[in-house]
Amino acid sequence: MHAVVLDGVGQPQLVDVAAAPHPSLEVLACGLCGSDVEKIGRAPAGTVLGHEVVVRTEAGREALIHHRPCGVCARCRAGHESTCADFASPTIVPGGLAERVLATEGVAIPDGVSDAQATMVEPLACVLRGVKRVPRGRVLVVGNGFIGRLFTAVLERRGDDVFAVDADPGRAGRAPDGPVDAAVVCAGGGGEAALAAVEPGGTVLVFADAGALPAEPIYRRELTVVGSRSATPESMRAAAALLLELELPEPVVLPLERFAEGLDLFLRREALKVVFVP
Repeated sequence: MHAVVLDGVGQPQLVDVAAAPHPSLEVLACGLCGSDVEKIGRAPAGTVLGHEVVVRTEAGREALIHHRPCGVCARCRAGHESTCADFASPTIVPGGLAERVLATEGVAIPDGVSDAQATMVEPLACVLRGVKRVPRGRVLVVGNGFIGRLFTAVLERRGDDVFAVDADPGRAGRAPDGPVDAAVVCAGGGGEAALAAVEPGGTVLVFADAGALPAEPIYRRELTVVGSRSATPESMRAAAALLLELELPEPVVLPLERFAEGLDLFLRREALKVVFVP
């Protein structure tokens, strides 16, 4: 089967893999995530990218669960499932940017959602989990790419007054007209902008690499800095149920053999989201 595999120097190549895993599921679509891009040049040779995966099963279509926590340890019970010792083990084998993957657990995709839209279940689930740590009120999203747009959609749905800034003026949304109650860092290096925007006693959610955060404004203004990163099976199910209720960015959809083109669009910031179909 075809798959996007990292070569000996960590660069992605579309290659023929000797055999599909058994038992396997047919991949219908897989989204390209920023965390996939982070692995390029870093992850071991042979790594197959992709975890925002939609497959066909006997029961219909499912979005695959990327990682699974144990659900019973102290970390899981405290709501920190992504730090569970079991969570690191991948459940999508060999990776979603392939024609088939090993059969594993997923969540059902509702009718009316396209395969490409269904790949948004996993990133939306990450956002739903992160939003729980964001106080209600005036919220600034720092980094208005795909994930930033998801945060804005979810926050606005719950009734927050949402602002969005981005290093690229073409992606920026409504600028804040004063201090905000909370800020969400969705782009690398956005930490200082988030700290500067929140009022004393406010909250900053770090969802992406915020860069080095200065301690002085945090303790002098008594800010709360929290982190969130991944999805859980529970948030995946909630995301699948919510898809039809949100206005989500339209992805660029390309065949798997055009992966290099799609990656280039993503890196040049010409596409908010790229989805590949085998």
